[in-house]
Amino acid sequence: MNVGRIASVLHIICASFVLWIVPAQYVFFVDLVAFPISLFLSLRDIILRYQLAACKLPPKIQIDGNGQLDGSTRAETSAQSKDNKSAIRRRVKERNGDLADADSESESATPAEIISADKCVGQFPVCKTMLLVVKLALFAMVVDFVYRPIITPAKDLFVFRPGYVSHDSARLHIRYSDGGNLELRYKELVPKASLLYQNTGSDDTSIDFANNSPWESAGEFGPPTEDTDYTATTALLNLQPATRYLVELHSRESTLHTQTVLLGSVEFRTSPLPHQPSRLRFGTGSCIKPNFPYRPSWTPDIYGFASMLDHSDSLDLIMFMGDFIYADVPLYFGPATEDYRRLYRQVYAAQSSRRLLRKVPMLHVYDDHEIKNNWHDQDQPPMGSAMAAYNEYNGLPNPPPAVSGASYYNFTYGNIAFYAWDTRRYRTQWETPNDSGDAAASDDEHTMLGWEQKQHFIQWLRDVNHTAAVKFVISSVPVTTGWSNFDSSQDTWRGYPTERAEILNLTQHIPNLFFLSGDRHEMAAVELPSGNIEFSTSPVSQFTFPFVGKFKKDIGGEHTIYYRRPGHVKYGILDVDTESDPDTPHITYSLYTTDVHHGKRPAWVYEAKGASWR
Repeated sequence: MNVGRIASVLHIICASFVLWIVPAQYVFFVDLVAFPISLFLSLRDIILRYQLAACKLPPKIQIDGNGQLDGSTRAETSAQSKDNKSAIRRRVKERNGDLADADSESESATPAEIISADKCVGQFPVCKTMLLVVKLALFAMVVDFVYRPIITPAKDLFVFRPGYVSHDSARLHIRYSDGGNLELRYKELVPKASLLYQNTGSDDTSIDFANNSPWESAGEFGPPTEDTDYTATTALLNLQPATRYLVELHSRESTLHTQTVLLGSVEFRTSPLPHQPSRLRFGTGSCIKPNFPYRPSWTPDIYGFASMLDHSDSLDLIMFMGDFIYADVPLYFGPATEDYRRLYRQVYAAQSSRRLLRKVPMLHVYDDHEIKNNWHDQDQPPMGSAMAAYNEYNGLPNPPPAVSGASYYNFTYGNIAFYAWDTRRYRTQWETPNDSGDAAASDDEHTMLGWEQKQHFIQWLRDVNHTAAVKFVISSVPVTTGWSNFDSSQDTWRGYPTERAEILNLTQHIPNLFFLSGDRHEMAAVELPSGNIEFSTSPVSQFTFPFVGKFKKDIGGEHTIYYRRPGHVKYGILDVDTESDPDTPHITYSLYTTDVHHGKRPAWVYEAKGASWR
């Protein structure tokens, strides 16, 4: 196999791998080398064959049974063949990369060899031309997939979505770059059945927009500025608990007659009063890459969000657990804040993102790919640039941080409590088998949460132990040690066994506490040694490793309830009911993947046994 064929095969394999299997950076780099070599050699071969197609012998040549020219035509063609023998033979040898022998062998070529060679190269290279078109198309798709954030940076992107919604307030995230003062208007959405003048006993509870409560204004505020990439987070205050609201964003344009322009609207439902028994339905998952697996499109989408839209009418919120962008996959564009902002704009510009996020509040934690793969260098660059972009788009709309300037937080929904860890900013180097066995010394040297965050979390456990019926702890990386392939032994909680054991020793005494995580592009439901259950679900819309690595079941005192690897789209939906039986809550986890029932119905359902918690 010559160099051209090797380069062509490499290009086709690498391009297909990046577009449809795993968008790996090093595979992309190999393709960047293989494609130009393949292109040059293919073009050279096609041009050579096209030229040889013009060097044909006279059409009336006769060949005898011995493969020699017929006597009647030998004299007629002797002069032409003498000139053409050397030229054709030389071109044939040149095509085969054997120029050194071309001159020495050209004179010894028989007429039959000349005609045979002419038949081999005397046709236009249709197959090679078609192969060239395929290779060009593949490379064009790779360029579109990798460089789309630069090709279409979405500078004019408009975003208006709800973030954290409490029982009496709502955070609203805005991106608007056209200038002019902005105004928020809101009103309650009252079902028809609750309006006395329309209460006819019908079961119709659809919303009548024409006869709802009157509009209220939250006042005007100035437009977002370029310093924050035209983003802003504002809040509505003094709302009613357990009430559905419609909010509109208007732009006030100062002309001769001041006029307002409706920019967009969102809907949300405030949470119940704290400690009140309630019902909550929320989505969970992590890891998205727009337009993966790749499909040629002017408007790339996020297929996991498109699937979530089928369930959006019943969701109260979505807990997104990291890798909302992939700053280093398949190419790291740089450490500047704008390099990160472009990636957030690409996600929010997707059609399914716009539709889903205006209907369902989404809360976030970040993971490594919001910075760089397997990040554990704390506040070293590019952490500052990465976190600036994260806060502008995802961090500020979250619940208030537990400590000023931090990214970890906690909140409640009725009597359901959440704690969201920051597993990146404070982590140190992971433990190795050679580390000291002394727990105190090892814990000082190897931590994922850091001392301050861990102490805050421990206090939270004490506070919610008998005040919240159900507790969820959000971790961007899995707590289970079942994943040991690739970098799992260092990047997940498996790499921090001392701190993990300390936390599980505490959570084993907390009734109805569940861990939610993502990161591994697979799904596992595991009962941990503490008796707590973890649901680790990903990717929402990314690659999964086919036939690579292995999840180790039932190790280290764990019990694997369910495990699933296949599926570019996987997310969970949890139904929590603390209302039907306030003493014993009911928790149901449902796994959705587009590989099963097209994501319309669950692929797997688990009903957890709630314990008495008072």
